[in-house]
Amino acid sequence: MKKILFLFYISISISLFSCSNKNQQISDKHIPPQTPKISQSRTPDVSQNDLKSKRKTIVQHTIKNIGKPYCWGGISPDTGFDCSGLIFYTHKKAGLTTPRTARALFKNGKTISKQNLNPADLIFFEIPNMKKNLHVGIYIGDGLFVHAPGKNRSITYARLDNPYFKKYYIGSKSYL
Repeated sequence: MKKILFLFYISISISLFSCSNKNQQISDKHIPPQTPKISQSRTPDVSQNDLKSKRKTIVQHTIKNIGKPYCWGGISPDTGFDCSGLIFYTHKKAGLTTPRTARALFKNGKTISKQNLNPADLIFFEIPNMKKNLHVGIYIGDGLFVHAPGKNRSITYARLDNPYFKKYYIGSKSYL
């Protein structure tokens, strides 16, 4: 039943927007690569069609990577992703440059209310007992998001109304 529900949500998400594992070492310490500098002094003029196209690209690449392995520091479907690496990769596919860590993504993004989430917006969570670190996922619509849940797990989807995620939700941001 879960598999059918999952396939149903994925097919709805895809229709709304248009229509390999290698051995790896996983570190217990999170030391992400240096964050690129993001200028927010000016918002470029972007047409609505271009925004829709970018959102569609991000969601398609997000869904395409469900099942790929978690890999600390990972930014590639060939080796796997960490939570912010998935954002970095999918946004790059849409021609966008984002910060590389969840904390930097949260600090620099445009704030979006939970009620106004659009597909490709980012959702952030506190990590219990690790107040300095954040977790991030990509909203795909209908209350679903995709994320890299951590060591020994694969990229998967989850529901925003899940009690765990409701408890630790801290905000939403957009880079579109």
